[in-house]
Amino acid sequence: MSEKARVVVIGAGIVGASAAYHLTKFGWKDVILLDKGDLYENDGSTSHAPGGVGVINHSILMTRFAKYSSELYGSLPEYPQARRTYNAVGGFELARSDARWEDMKRLHGAANSYGVETHLLTSKEAQKYWPIIDPNEFKGVLYIPLSALVSGAGVTGSLATEAERTGGCKVYSHTEVVDIEIVNNRVQAVLTNNPDRSRIECENILLCTNIWGPILGDKLKVPLPLLAFQHQYAISEPLDSLSMIDPNDRDQEAVWPLIRDLDAAMYYRQHWNKLGVGNYWHKPLPVNPYAVGKNAMRDFTHEDYIDARKLADKMMPSYAGSTHEREYNGMFAFSADGYPMMGETRIKGVWSCVASWITHAGGVGKSIAEWMVYGEPEWDLRACDVNRFHDYQLTRSYIDQICNCNYVEVYYIVHPRQPTTVPRDVRLSPFAVRNDALQGHNIPASGIELPNWYEENARLLEKYEDQIPEREGWGAQYWSPIMGAEHLEVRNNAGMFDLSGLSIIEVKGPGALKYVNWLCTNEVDRSVDSVIYTCWLTSSGGIKRDLAVARMAEDCFWMHVGEDTLPNDLDWVRRNAPNDGTVAINNISNQYSALGIWGPNARKILEKATTDDVSNAAFPYFSGKWIEIDVVRVYAMRMSYVGELGWELHMPMDQSLKVWDVLWEAGREFRMIAAGSGCMDGLRMEKGYRLWGGDIYTEYDLYQAGLRWTARINKEGGFLGRDAVVTAKEKGLKKKLVCLALDDPKATLFGYEPVYSNSDVVGHVTTASYGYTVGKHLAFTYLPLEYTEPGTELEVMYFTERYAATVVSDPVLDPGMERLKA
Repeated sequence: MSEKARVVVIGAGIVGASAAYHLTKFGWKDVILLDKGDLYENDGSTSHAPGGVGVINHSILMTRFAKYSSELYGSLPEYPQARRTYNAVGGFELARSDARWEDMKRLHGAANSYGVETHLLTSKEAQKYWPIIDPNEFKGVLYIPLSALVSGAGVTGSLATEAERTGGCKVYSHTEVVDIEIVNNRVQAVLTNNPDRSRIECENILLCTNIWGPILGDKLKVPLPLLAFQHQYAISEPLDSLSMIDPNDRDQEAVWPLIRDLDAAMYYRQHWNKLGVGNYWHKPLPVNPYAVGKNAMRDFTHEDYIDARKLADKMMPSYAGSTHEREYNGMFAFSADGYPMMGETRIKGVWSCVASWITHAGGVGKSIAEWMVYGEPEWDLRACDVNRFHDYQLTRSYIDQICNCNYVEVYYIVHPRQPTTVPRDVRLSPFAVRNDALQGHNIPASGIELPNWYEENARLLEKYEDQIPEREGWGAQYWSPIMGAEHLEVRNNAGMFDLSGLSIIEVKGPGALKYVNWLCTNEVDRSVDSVIYTCWLTSSGGIKRDLAVARMAEDCFWMHVGEDTLPNDLDWVRRNAPNDGTVAINNISNQYSALGIWGPNARKILEKATTDDVSNAAFPYFSGKWIEIDVVRVYAMRMSYVGELGWELHMPMDQSLKVWDVLWEAGREFRMIAAGSGCMDGLRMEKGYRLWGGDIYTEYDLYQAGLRWTARINKEGGFLGRDAVVTAKEKGLKKKLVCLALDDPKATLFGYEPVYSNSDVVGHVTTASYGYTVGKHLAFTYLPLEYTEPGTELEVMYFTERYAATVVSDPVLDPGMERLKA
């Protein structure tokens, strides 16, 4: 039999139920939610998940998902067919080690920025909440009152029931999707094994199949790089220490907080008078999606519980010697980068919402529904976009390696500057042999090994030692004083940067000018060889990204974006392009490499390397042209992300080393250095340049970011997001991005540290770095207008210490642009 729907949500676990609930809440009708198994004790991990909702995370997005989820779950009606839907017991993030305790202090600060209540408790204070815990086994906890324990089936059942109650949703069990009809790259129908609804005609499908996700993904040729992993859960027999709990009183199912023992990769929860123990403290046990089978359960592997049992016996002495009433290995999905995979795929109407757990499912369901109904979500979901992956990240070998690593490191303390550990050497810069000769200290950027600094530049430390403050502790990790020396040498002399992490999206054809001008806020209808700094906006005026556009010919433009965002950016350009055949969109990133040469002596060095005229008159700021460096034609753009005179040079990949060598030889007279990417943050912050993804993204508009000057409101044809820019002006500015200066170098900020005015949190750090030229630690932050006047005194909390900070004029260096335009 045939049926029709606006959307078919495939998978009725907690993510699918949340998505269906929100779709109907936002007004969609004709929603069908189906599952291959029973409802709501289904085949997936929702049913067997212990139900912990740990609200706080170092990621603001994941915290938002979890915070919203906990509040949503707590607001739902009880689902009578399951145990108590929501237990508002709070949660403990437990620290055994000094390093973990310091990290809890940092997380406490981030929580203040995110608007989540947290408290640092000593182990003795924590014992008041958990009387059976041994306080000698740990140092303290971060207590999160909003964390909770829920019944997975109860929440799922309640969400689905509420969706049905609107009259806009039907829920079907025992309805397995066997195929999906696609015509002209658009979804047409879902085919199932249920004879009562064997074909469901639909405008959209939403994949919420989690650990089974890649199966339908592969059928559609939509890659979903995730892997299921077994992890252990055991429920003890009734414990004498919990004899005061009445096992027949559903209100006493859980009265003590969820405990996450992060250093041991374990967690604990109460089941009335029994103890539940979860264990990641074992070797990875991956399960290929095709090997999962009907359900997400496996037999308990006792040999993997030996070490965990020893730790649990010490942590909970009354658990020692007890037996288990129930034990099993459940499964959870780990994506290639730890984030959900959400959004519309390359096939129109085929949406993904996989790789999410019960902790985040409420917020994830809200966000995917907003995306589908309104065209964009409230929160910036760049980290979750299903189209974000590079080709190498979609290979079987990469998925296996990185997902195994993600499982092992699930509770690791991860430094904000810490590079991925495996796999390495996935991609190599064409300049790798030269970087290695200069002892480049590499970090991967989108898989490309690029120098963060060069050990060869250690010789500069004596020259600049009085301008490079020492660091200690957390701030000294993944940092070298050489970065400071490189910063100062670029300011005073010249440096050459490996920019292999840049990408180029080419748009050409008779409709190229019209399309690129509509996509970009700035006017790009300028003379050939103009370089234009501009932004892309969402329809609501959020900054999709900033970029440089070079007009290569009357009908050809090169849009320069970062390699890390290339898949998302390419998808954006293709998704918004006209389909009338007037434009061709090409990713030419792998055809070209790039070098940056910047500093007061940059022109003198380039003049020695080329016979072309690179004088200020012949080659003004923000222009570009082809020049010859030896036998290589190089497209040179006079622009700079470090705030110094210089050029970005783009050359054919196979001739890259020749250009490096010629420039290096030309720079010998001036003792030009090779400079790593690590010094760029301080350089760009001194010049007031924003970092996309840190200082600017879709949650901020041009006015707030100080980039209104990039928008030409009255240009012919307008631009995407123009109306929202006009509306934002009419509404007026309520907060804006400002620069803070801190005198104390011990406050080595990394982002999301709270900014205080007296006892009030008024903002948080977006990005930060030390400005070695100006001798101040600099930080960007969005603040209400009343705090943005230069000279305003505030404080920034670094770990648990507050440091004085002052609002300063932005930029702090070269506001008149004399250095750039020399």
